[in-house]
Amino acid sequence: MNMNYPTISMRELECWICYGRPMELIDLRNRRAFGYSHLMNAVNFPFEELEAMIQEGIPLPFSKGLPLVFYCSRGGQSMLVCNHLSVRGYPVVNTAGGLAAYRGGYLVYC
Repeated sequence: MNMNYPTISMRELECWICYGRPMELIDLRNRRAFGYSHLMNAVNFPFEELEAMIQEGIPLPFSKGLPLVFYCSRGGQSMLVCNHLSVRGYPVVNTAGGLAAYRGGYLVYC
């Protein structure tokens, strides 16, 4: 398993959001879960769709300029995506524990 990328806590992510650190925040949960709640300024890219694109060699719509910060429900899917993308040269950051570990104030309910 490749681990050539940082993993941060959801508390640290809270600080990144609070201080406006430049990043692309990507929610890997399904569209229904994202539609219910998500972190402020996050975009939804469901894990299954991203994995299919990676497996099929389809170019990904991410820039290599900003850190790509991934989160999911509990942390497992974001770790897998970070493993796949870090070896492809993307600047990825994993979040430990996923949204289940988030206790901050940047959760948006729709």
